[in-house]
Amino acid sequence: MTTPHMNEAEARARIATLREEIARHNHQYYVLAQPTISDRDYDTLYKNLQAIEQAFPALITPDSPTQRVGGEPLKEFRRVRHLAPMLSLEKRESLHELGLFETDVRRKVPDFQPDYIVEPKIDGVSISVHYVDGVFALGATRGDGEAGDDITANLRTIRDIPLRLPFEGAPPKRLELRGEAYMIEADRIALNEGLRAQGDKTFANTRNATAGSLKQLDPRIVAQRRLHAVFYSLGALDGIAFDSHTEELETLRQLGVPIPQLWFKASGMPAAEARARELKEREAELPYEIDGCVIKIDDNAMCSRLGLKTNVPAYAVAYKRPEWFSEATTTLKDIVVQVGRTGVLSPVAEVETVFLEGTNISRITLHNAEEIKRKDIRIGDTVVIKRAGRVIPAVVRVVDDRRTGRERPFAMPERCPSCGSLAMRRKLSDGEASEVALRCENAACPAQQARQIEYFAARGGLNIEGLGEIVADKLVARGLARSPFALFMLTLEQLATLNLGTEDEPRIFGEKNAVRVLTALIDARSAPLNKWIQALGLPSVGESTAIALASAHDSLDAIARSEKLKRIVELAGLKEDVKRANPRSRANKGKPAPELGALDAEHKRLLARVEELKHAIANDGLGSEVGPAVAAEILTFFESDRGRELLHNVRALELHATAAPAPVAANASSPFFGKTVVVTGTLQNFSREAAHEALRKHGAKVADSVSKKTDYLVVGAEAGSKLAKAQQLGIAILDEAAFAKLLG
Repeated sequence: MTTPHMNEAEARARIATLREEIARHNHQYYVLAQPTISDRDYDTLYKNLQAIEQAFPALITPDSPTQRVGGEPLKEFRRVRHLAPMLSLEKRESLHELGLFETDVRRKVPDFQPDYIVEPKIDGVSISVHYVDGVFALGATRGDGEAGDDITANLRTIRDIPLRLPFEGAPPKRLELRGEAYMIEADRIALNEGLRAQGDKTFANTRNATAGSLKQLDPRIVAQRRLHAVFYSLGALDGIAFDSHTEELETLRQLGVPIPQLWFKASGMPAAEARARELKEREAELPYEIDGCVIKIDDNAMCSRLGLKTNVPAYAVAYKRPEWFSEATTTLKDIVVQVGRTGVLSPVAEVETVFLEGTNISRITLHNAEEIKRKDIRIGDTVVIKRAGRVIPAVVRVVDDRRTGRERPFAMPERCPSCGSLAMRRKLSDGEASEVALRCENAACPAQQARQIEYFAARGGLNIEGLGEIVADKLVARGLARSPFALFMLTLEQLATLNLGTEDEPRIFGEKNAVRVLTALIDARSAPLNKWIQALGLPSVGESTAIALASAHDSLDAIARSEKLKRIVELAGLKEDVKRANPRSRANKGKPAPELGALDAEHKRLLARVEELKHAIANDGLGSEVGPAVAAEILTFFESDRGRELLHNVRALELHATAAPAPVAANASSPFFGKTVVVTGTLQNFSREAAHEALRKHGAKVADSVSKKTDYLVVGAEAGSKLAKAQQLGIAILDEAAFAKLLG
């Protein structure tokens, strides 16, 4: 607060300090979402600034945080002409069309090998913000591209937008930022609730809500609408220049200007297209909706040279694949909760059946309670759905302006819907935070038992044909099997007479189906050990890890007491011990000589043990498939009651599990022998499992993710981020035809 003895010079200095501090906290809160002080402390800073400015009104300037909202409502918006036109982009819908764009660029500039920047195409309202001498001076809408409305007063209320840019030296005479204003979906829903209560018209989507808010003549109303902004390009410049778009984005980030959270640099159009797919797949990470991606040439000098093509830039395009925007509207009839094999409770929406991209959709996973809350999904709502990645149906948003008042909020149950046990959230490894998911911890839960049986019999497990979801449910419900091990005790009569329907409308499994299942169960006793590892659902163990474990051990008992796994865990722990014992580390600086001598001896002992473990692990046969976290989780599981019970049941079966598939020596001349290969996308003539099996028969190591150690990436349709990473790392890429040819 002010004091009676504060003079104008002291007030000026204090005002500058407070404004800088408030601007920094605004950036931390509104742009980075990482507040460093409490709301109460922030309010104290703001009130201090406000009090000093009131005592010294001559020191109030337009860039002060206190001036974000002020003044009387405007009578109308002034029309302003853009110093440089705000152009729209030409649209491309496929890799082929992007290739034509690149061909056209190279035709105009023959020796140019373009690098591209890939950014989200934000579905908001285009805005232009001018800074003169580093101070926010003008804000405008796009309008017709040549001229727009002066909405400076409204844009000042958006706390994402800095009122002054903190240049270290003299700021440029003019710097124009171009971007989008947007509203978060949760804020649109909250706004609509208020408008509906007042009897006012609501907004169907965030773009309309943003546009409607920016058209308000009273900036005090805009300030209540919680708008945001993000900037991705520059317009008119005076006193500053940039060589590349990358440099522009990095400079804006350093100045505290919000830029897209996800943007990528890519060499060549195939890599740029792959990055665009990755960006679309990661759309849920963004706070705003997007309607495609923008692919633009990074080199600004080359952009200027290419110029315009009629009335659109010749150096950038909007990439909008048709399948990205295939949506349907339906009614959410109910939300039911399913229980998975690990006890996780998952809400599932039951909707009026709707046809989307060749599939009838009637059920949609809602993931968890946080997702339902974030999107404010209610039973009875009209919802917009799409198929994420053309596979998994997802609710995009609620059409809340169609609400009648009869919709019902949904809350996750406090108890398991299957067995009635209390639903709980597990603590994470830090011991403080909890999982988002609710779990049923009752091992005897019928729903968990049925899902474990289904998982055990699935193709990725022991492939017990005919034993699917319905059969698993009925076996548990009739008391015939409550675990995968009970399947081996079933008789032909029990299975053949199993009623898959109801008492009123029976549907009998039948002898033919029963014989097929029992025969598959007999064969399963001698299935490869890796298949048993997968079927039993060991924690954090997938296909590649299961094969690695099976290749290094001859039984589940051996895995449970594995010295190989213990060595991996020990090595990870020793690395931290080595750092602490290093006498030359900063933490040990200044300690007395005797203590440093003891540390040195301990440090050498630990280093020797590290080398010993590394040598042993290199010969253990686990490769790099099993890391310390997974190794520790497996060992901990087998020490638990459930793990010990599993081992007891496996011993009782007297399995004759075979070894995991090994490379065939005769294939040593194969191009894949000894190579690490990743398969991504959808292949026409191979299932993912068949492709992996073929590679292993040729002596390849199949990996799940692309890294520097990857030798080949096999790509099918809809390849995503793995393709982009492989291109970035210079890894050999094979399409399906080349893959089949190398397999012979």
